Amino acid sequence: MSMIAKTTNGDVRGVARNDGLVFLGIRYAAPTGGANRFLPPQPVDKGAGVVDALSPGPSAPQLLKPENADPFYSWYSAIQPISEDCLALNVFTPALAGKRPVMVWLHGGGWRDCAGTAPGFDGSRLAVSQEVVVVTVNHRLNLFGFLALDGNHERFADSGNAGVLDILAALQWVRDNAEAFGGDPGNVTIFGESGGASKVAALMSSVRAKGLFHKAIVQSSAGARLAHREESVAASRSLAQVLGRTRLDPVELQALPMELLLNASRKATGVHRGIVDGRSFSEDPFARSAPATAAEIPLLIGCTTTEFTYYMRNDARNFRLELADLRRRLTRFFNIAVDEADRIIAAYRSSEPAADASALLVAIATDQIFKRSTYGIADRQAAASSAPVYAYLFEWETPVENGRMRSPHTCEVPFIFGTTEISAACVGTGSELTRLSDRMMSIWAGFARTGNPNVPALPEWKPYGRKDREMMILNVESRLEMDPGAARRAILNDLPAFSNHNPIPALTSEPAL
Repeated sequence: MSMIAKTTNGDVRGVARNDGLVFLGIRYAAPTGGANRFLPPQPVDKGAGVVDALSPGPSAPQLLKPENADPFYSWYSAIQPISEDCLALNVFTPALAGKRPVMVWLHGGGWRDCAGTAPGFDGSRLAVSQEVVVVTVNHRLNLFGFLALDGNHERFADSGNAGVLDILAALQWVRDNAEAFGGDPGNVTIFGESGGASKVAALMSSVRAKGLFHKAIVQSSAGARLAHREESVAASRSLAQVLGRTRLDPVELQALPMELLLNASRKATGVHRGIVDGRSFSEDPFARSAPATAAEIPLLIGCTTTEFTYYMRNDARNFRLELADLRRRLTRFFNIAVDEADRIIAAYRSSEPAADASALLVAIATDQIFKRSTYGIADRQAAASSAPVYAYLFEWETPVENGRMRSPHTCEVPFIFGTTEISAACVGTGSELTRLSDRMMSIWAGFARTGNPNVPALPEWKPYGRKDREMMILNVESRLEMDPGAARRAILNDLPAFSNHNPIPALTSEPAL
């Protein structure tokens, strides 16, 4: 079996793994430090001879978090040493010959941290078992990827979306090189979870991305809202203040040490994420309607049943709330009166009579932050697109930590990649995991292959429509249902939608968009 692939940037040598081939750390663009900082990705020098692609590339510059070392999270959030030479991708393929669907994974962690090289994103098993090519991508994050620089420097006009341009460069690399790895450049699916799902939804609205992918999978999106001018300007001014400047000068910033900028970002306020700049994005994707650029893109979209337990885990008090605690959190989050909070609590208690205050918080927060966004996107895409929309709800519950986590944010990901053993601290162990993982891999790969997720092990999965909101409840035994929980969720429709700056209060960090 040949382990040398011929790419547009030169020959690369991979390694055999799990009956397939793995190529790690392939550069798709030049290092982003120094004179390249904040600029669009620059071409990579073509290698001389055969370049080894045997180890992952560096992670994008970011601040370390406790999750990076916690086994419950680390399968998802562990990173390599950070460097501005971070524009690399990894390819997992059954063989170099053939013309297979290509699945490009955009990692979560918001627009600020994590990496495509986390152990739970090893695409070996998904690629080999499903006859697909899997690509995982690293790109610039936080202020290095999404810092809007004002002034008269036209060269930096795209600085606020440099990380998006990185992803586009990676997709262009896939288009130009898929065949060298046994992939079909005319059948590319982008898929992502959490912040990665937000990136997928955003790319569906970008004219710059048109034609670079053909199907999309959005997992557990808390919304595709981008930053607007006033927010990006405020974030830039805050960083300038921390650095002791009246304004940010792009050329000067290029000369500052990476570590200095990271430390300054720790003290600065504001959020760095994709920006509505009139160049990459003209408006928030799916805010009012589905973008015209997504009209012919089949969409698979869904979330887990109890996403919010993920954000409660680091403090046991979150699982011992009293009714007064829940009422106080709801009034603060929604900026509503106590009687209105009681009305929401009563509506949710009627659907879950045995639920305590913590379980009610989980239900309300999951609905408001994740399900409202997820099925809102599904509604708008189904109304406007000529391509089908398929919706799901991942219902399986993890046994870890005495079952209190139920079906937390991220827990479907190991089943899709076939990495449940690596992710045992999150999903536990047991014979049913392999069975469910095999099914989830076949669904995701089947959708990537044809735009239809129906597989023999499932009941008929009908497309989602605004009138018939049918979704597959994914579990060891799956079933099709009409949008479970829609009635109780309707009570939230007149309340403010989730904002990155206004999460439902928990005793942990805010959700990673």
